[in-house]
Amino acid sequence: MKVICAGWGRTGTRSLKYALEHLTGKPSYHMQNILLSKKDAIKWHTSIFNHNEKFNWEDIYSGYGACLDFPSCNYYKELMDFYPGAKVILTVRDDKSWIKSWNVLNNKVLKSFTFRFLAKIPFTSFKLQKDIHNEMILGKKGAFQGVTTDKEKMKKFNDWNNSVTKYVPKDRLLVYQVKDGWGPICSFLDLPVPNITFPYKNKTKDMGYMSLFINIMFIVLIISIISVILSSLFFGVKYFG
Repeated sequence: MKVICAGWGRTGTRSLKYALEHLTGKPSYHMQNILLSKKDAIKWHTSIFNHNEKFNWEDIYSGYGACLDFPSCNYYKELMDFYPGAKVILTVRDDKSWIKSWNVLNNKVLKSFTFRFLAKIPFTSFKLQKDIHNEMILGKKGAFQGVTTDKEKMKKFNDWNNSVTKYVPKDRLLVYQVKDGWGPICSFLDLPVPNITFPYKNKTKDMGYMSLFINIMFIVLIISIISVILSSLFFGVKYFG
């Protein structure tokens, strides 16, 4: 692990994920790993709910060059101790634009009928991820510490950023805005600036793509269920009719 990112989700973490993958030559661990991989979702869910937040970091992050977004950022202090040679990047943005982006994610994706339906199916990565989301972000022990209004969330956001800048030694920390591109990251990591465009990803206006992916997953699930039912009926008629 070369880079620990302590910034919250919706601060450009997905763009930074791809940038760091190019710079480190290794994949970066992001919240999407948990959503897209049931194996990863199980690891986090088990550690949080069954092992009293005792993690096998090497098992989770083996082969990764950086970690970003929730829930990794919740544990940046523990990760700094476990990876003493890793540097820390704090992604930041204006609190008003952050809450706007967060609400788009929340309303278009997390509160959508499709996601809420999939998250109720036991043992799916959606259900596990929703549990983790509720505990590590929304819950009283999570990032938001149980607050519900936009004003309160913005304050928690700013408080978090301030706490990171106070905790991390200055020579180990980069406070970074994704709009600044390659320059600050490459200088911080002592690497040459790549001769490619910075990978700006997952902008608020593009959140519809994530919603589309979840809707496709829902359609695939429904088709699978219908196929199983039709197959059962067919074989039932064939052998018992």
